[in-house]
Amino acid sequence: MSKVHKMARKPDISVILPVFNGMRWLGRSVPSVLAQEGASFELLVVDDGSRFSPADTLQSFQDSRIRLIRIDHAGKGTALNCGAGEAAADVLCFIDQDDVMLPGRLKRQLGGFAMHPGTEAVYSDYERVYQDGRLIDRFVSRQASGMDCLFAMAEGRGLVSMQTLMIRKEAFRRIGGFSSDPTLTGLDDAEFFARLFASGTPLLYVPGVVQQWTQHESNYSASAAFQQARDVLLQHLECLAEQYPSIAGILPRYRYHNACASGLYYLEQSMPHAAALEFVKMIRLRPFSWSGYYLWAKSRLMTTKVVPGATGRTSGAP
Repeated sequence: MSKVHKMARKPDISVILPVFNGMRWLGRSVPSVLAQEGASFELLVVDDGSRFSPADTLQSFQDSRIRLIRIDHAGKGTALNCGAGEAAADVLCFIDQDDVMLPGRLKRQLGGFAMHPGTEAVYSDYERVYQDGRLIDRFVSRQASGMDCLFAMAEGRGLVSMQTLMIRKEAFRRIGGFSSDPTLTGLDDAEFFARLFASGTPLLYVPGVVQQWTQHESNYSASAAFQQARDVLLQHLECLAEQYPSIAGILPRYRYHNACASGLYYLEQSMPHAAALEFVKMIRLRPFSWSGYYLWAKSRLMTTKVVPGATGRTSGAP
């Protein structure tokens, strides 16, 4: 039987774990949080209207540091905001339902705040792994300014990820939390990061791999809805540009790399016509860059297929 932990005082950290029909992963993610040592914490599991409640699964851990909050399905951003609103600690961090928190994360990152009192958010490194734990790759970041982070995000090579973010609750509230737009689900973090970076919030890089992102057959980032969220994010950024000049400065870069990412997705899904339209956007945005022309040509070649029994003749788009 697991030991029951009683919170004698306000915890140092509130860990927020949103869940939507992902109970099969809680046997990995929840224990990885409960095993953290060197910092007091609570684990807020926000059930975003799942078909089946995770209550029984969570009760099986017999740990009073876990709190379950249930809401009607409203999207990940709303679930995260709900968790932040219920948080007892002054510091927040996040873990997806299918992620694994590595030993020492909370202590390591909390120590960053202690050593640099002016810091309002810290970030670290993370890994991508297969379901069986085999390593795919490792993302190592660096100390960077908000402007550095904005430019990196616009080019698809983010320096800060939700997998490693720890932030003071007051800063989270001041920035405005996550968007409640459900069509932004999957890129709620990118929209939040744009405001975080543009606001000038002091950031600190704490070296070390602190969390694992798991690749599996139902990753949301591989869905069509996630690709549609790319355009929704662009619309949000265009609105934010009116308030933050630094966001206005990265919009051309973001439009270009957004078109590239969308086009590559369509190629992977064997949708060359849709891919070609995205690569045309790249060419229009950077007419002197060869990348758009190369990818456009590749997509056009994919629209042409050899007709069986008709050597030398092809069918498809001209």
